[in-house]
Amino acid sequence: MRQQGDRPPGRATPRGDAADPLDPSGGSPGHDPPLAGLLEQAAERLREGDPRGAIEAWQRALGLRPPAAAQAGLLRAIGDAYAGLGAHEEAVEAYSRAVKADPGLAPAWLGLGSGRERTGDVDAAAACYRRAVEADPSQPAAWNRLGVALDRLSRHEESLDCFARAGELAPDSADVWFHRGNACMGLNDNEAAVAAYKMALRHEPEDSRVWFNLGQAFSRRGEKEAALGAYREALLRRPDDPAAWYNLANVYFDAGQFIAAIACYQQSLTLQPDDFDAWNNMGSCWTHMADVEEAIRCFARAVDANPSAASCWNNLGHAWSRLGDQEHAVACFKEAIRIEEEQAAYYLNRALAYARLGSTDEVLSDLRRALKLNPLLSDLLPTLAPLSPLAGDPRFRELLEEPPA
Repeated sequence: MRQQGDRPPGRATPRGDAADPLDPSGGSPGHDPPLAGLLEQAAERLREGDPRGAIEAWQRALGLRPPAAAQAGLLRAIGDAYAGLGAHEEAVEAYSRAVKADPGLAPAWLGLGSGRERTGDVDAAAACYRRAVEADPSQPAAWNRLGVALDRLSRHEESLDCFARAGELAPDSADVWFHRGNACMGLNDNEAAVAAYKMALRHEPEDSRVWFNLGQAFSRRGEKEAALGAYREALLRRPDDPAAWYNLANVYFDAGQFIAAIACYQQSLTLQPDDFDAWNNMGSCWTHMADVEEAIRCFARAVDANPSAASCWNNLGHAWSRLGDQEHAVACFKEAIRIEEEQAAYYLNRALAYARLGSTDEVLSDLRRALKLNPLLSDLLPTLAPLSPLAGDPRFRELLEEPPA
């Protein structure tokens, strides 16, 4: 069963260091009077909550053609202001000009990396973060962001090296320990992940992301009670997190506690009504509890939410078949096959529904296809009750005796 934590583990929002608007040059010598006046004007605009006014003042300051270092600082400040406004393309442009003016300005590389990451270019982001740590290897934030980018690129071992450097510089950073745990999860080293998340919680016990990912790590280790505890802690801190409710439900499902699982799936769906996985899993709970009509309702909601989910169509077909409606079952299995043509189980399930309808030719056609995809089914077929009427049919015997394709 897919955890919603099997999406990539939760990550911090990338952002650049905040600029000091009063010193955009990053520590260059004093400014001439016109430039100083514009810098003061920008600072005043920021104090008034008007970042666009500050950007305008910094842009006018650039028109005075200050030294390259001051230009880079101004552009970095403009980039930070645009990033704060969510104008990431403008931020990227400003940061790009800043590093061109001063290739050694680490905060601008960090901001540029954040902008690239936000626009989905993780490779470019990693390259920018690399330039940031080369320009100033003493900044834990840059090492941390480089590690996160590498982890997103599935370069988990390299990312752990970065988190180790960040940890040396900022040993009390919960964020570094959190991302270190994520990299360990990427390597399937769940024991190390648990240890890292526990260190993160030692420094920041109220971070719901860490509790959530700790629950994932415990689940992977098969520690159901510990996973339940971690997800509950996550929900205490963020009760509006549908993924935490969903994963908590999965743990209850795996433990056979279907009523508790249904309650959690329902809570998840209250927050995220179109989550087809939650509808599908809740349908499976009702199936285990022999309430086929409720199962059909849930599986139908699942395929409504995601018509391309073949497994949901398959489950809906099983439910209709259990209810005795083989025509509906065949239609559902047909949809599953249309979406995933290479799944032997879907052909077998449709064959069984056809068998209950007495449609022998269709049964044999689907069984032939199922056996072609999975020859090991030949030992199973004679044991299936719906196929027992075919025992004396020579075509069925020939099908079982055919050599694998």
